[in-house]
Formats: sequence, C-alpha cells, structure tokens
Amino acid sequence: MAEPTLNDLHVDVALTDFSVALFQEEGAYIARRASSEVMVAQRSNKYFVYGKNDLLRSDAEKRSKSTPSAVRNYTMSTSDYYCERYSIAVDVSEEDVANADPALDPEEDAARVTVSDLRIRMDVDWSAAFFSTGVWATESTATWSGTTGDPIGDIATAVETILAETGRRANTLILGAQSWYSGLWQNAAVVARLPNDAPKIITTDFIANMFDFDNVLLAQGVRFSGDEGTTGSPSFIHDDHALVAFVDPNAGLREATAMKTFLWTGLIGGDGGIRTKRIEIPEDDKMPRVESDVAYDFKVISSDLGYLIKNTVS
Repeated sequence: MAEPTLNDLHVDVALTDFSVALFQEEGAYIARRASSEVMVAQRSNKYFVYGKNDLLRSDAEKRSKSTPSAVRNYTMSTSDYYCERYSIAVDVSEEDVANADPALDPEEDAARVTVSDLRIRMDVDWSAAFFSTGVWATESTATWSGTTGDPIGDIATAVETILAETGRRANTLILGAQSWYSGLWQNAAVVARLPNDAPKIITTDFIANMFDFDNVLLAQGVRFSGDEGTTGSPSFIHDDHALVAFVDPNAGLREATAMKTFLWTGLIGGDGGIRTKRIEIPEDDKMPRVESDVAYDFKVISSDLGYLIKNTVS
C-alpha cells in the first residue's frame, strides 16, 4: 500500500494570523501634521486679516505737556475658505462576508482601503497648496546632494528672510523624502556638525536642535497614479523641496501662521477628520457599502511666513 504523500497529509488553506497589505504608516502622511487646523461648522465663511505693514509700523511721536497724542490707523480686510468634500466607497457583497476566510473581514478591509485612499488624496492636495512653486513670497533653488551645496546656509537664509519680513522666527521645516534621504541625510556639511562622540546619523531631532525648530517633518507619502489593473511603480507624492515656515499650532484670534487647514465638521462630524460609515443599499438586497469622506480647504494664510527651497536633489 502506497505511503501518503505530503499533499494527502496537509491541504493548503489561508493562514488566520498573517496576511499582507501595504498600507502606508500614518506618519508618512503630512496633510494633518504640518499645518495648524481649525474646525469649522460651516462649509464656507470668511475671516479677518489685519494689514501686515500697519502692524509693523510705528507712528509714535514725542508728546509735550498738555498736547494730544499722535493718532494712527490700521487696515483690515477679509479672506475666505471653502471646504471641498471628498468621498470614496467600497461595496461589499453579502456573499463575500458570508464566505470569507477567518483571516479576512471584508467590511474592515473596505474601511482601511477607503481611509487610505482619502489620506493619499489629502496629501496630494496639501502638496499642491503648500509645497509647490508660486505659493510662498520667497523661493530659492539649491542642491544638497553629497558634498554639494550648503543646506545649513540655505535654511539659515530662509529663517532670516522670514524674520526680516514678518518679525516672526520660523519654527518648522518640512522636507520631501528625497530632500531628506538624498539631501540633508548625506550632505557632508551637515554630517560634519554631528558631535564626535555621537553616531554619525542625521536625525530630525538633530536638525531641529541645529536650527532651533519646533518641528522637522518628513513628507514621505507615495502614490500609484495608474488606473486600476495597470502595472507600474508608485512615486513620491511630494517633490524634492524644503519648506521653512512659521506655523502656530494653535493660531486663533489675532495670531499669525503660514498655513491653515480648515476642516468642516458641520456635515462630517467628529473631530473634522475622516468619517467612515456603513450604508445598506436596498436596491442591491441591502448590500453594505463602506464609505469614507472628509471635507477640507488648505489655505496659505500669510505667504511671507513661508520660504520654499526648490529641487534640492534634482
């Protein structure tokens, strides 16, 4: 009688404690980390803007006894925001739910897919709003690869320029992934600043301490731009730029900040982030639809509070 084969002794089935899904880590996305946020109950509205030069001017004069003080004015205007709504959904059939292997949860998978989709979209829009040419009052071009270029001097120039224009010292540096890994991370002038008794590894904390920044953030999100079913490779969402800016994380009345994210809570609810819900579709025999949506507007508040260093490695 023949001995049983391996295939007789074991029938392959899907593992219940391991699967592969290349969702990006939340820290790779920059849209909700870089600019301060304001939750708004109305989809659109206005906000007041005080004239910058009026607030940086002094008209005070010497005053003699029994004479009136000098009188001055200041200007004010308004700007506005409009939160566009973005939505994406995945339909999950009853058959898929009923027949899914133990390692699968079709509705949970759909929620993860839709949330990831919106996070990528938000980063794409964030980059267009804040990480593009023609957005900020001052731009420069630099090369930071290897021994080339002077990133320390370039960033210092950006800090000084913002300070001279606004009286505010920049507190934030945002770097595209290429500007970090192929630029600052390898630049000889930056490496030379590392202490002799420390590992020769550039970290964001080291860069923050060097320039006295509150935040050094890496924009590391990637996106596959092809259509469903096509092949190809993803690419970085954000260009090889560096943005130096003053960002007030709690900017409210009579405060200043380079950029702001308006998040509409009136319809979306919650904390203004991404909302995910389950909808039954009656015409499809109550097939569940998992839908995520978000409504936002990325706005440059003061272009003088940002300085873009372009194409640092290309």
